[in-house]
Amino acid sequence: MPFVYELTLAEQTPQPAYTFVQQLVPVGTLVGTGQNIAVLSDDADEFHLRAPLQGLLVEWFAQSGEPIDPEAAVARIVAEGTEQPVFAATPVRINPC
Repeated sequence: MPFVYELTLAEQTPQPAYTFVQQLVPVGTLVGTGQNIAVLSDDADEFHLRAPLQGLLVEWFAQSGEPIDPEAAVARIVAEGTEQPVFAATPVRINPC
């Protein structure tokens, strides 16, 4: 049976101020576990946001240029199977030094 989860950012200390840059996949796309689905920026570097679990991306809550509220969901994904805990996503730096 499918279940819905909302993709949120993992809590970090200190919490960076991210801006949503780009959606890498449109609504209606089946995303795989660990797939890059969006690009975020902290004004110094860009980061990929990865899907923590395979599913159908059904809604984006963030738009290009908007600051990301660390308490709010970024996207909604419907996954197949038995409902399970889904961990918040930690943005991954693009081309780390």
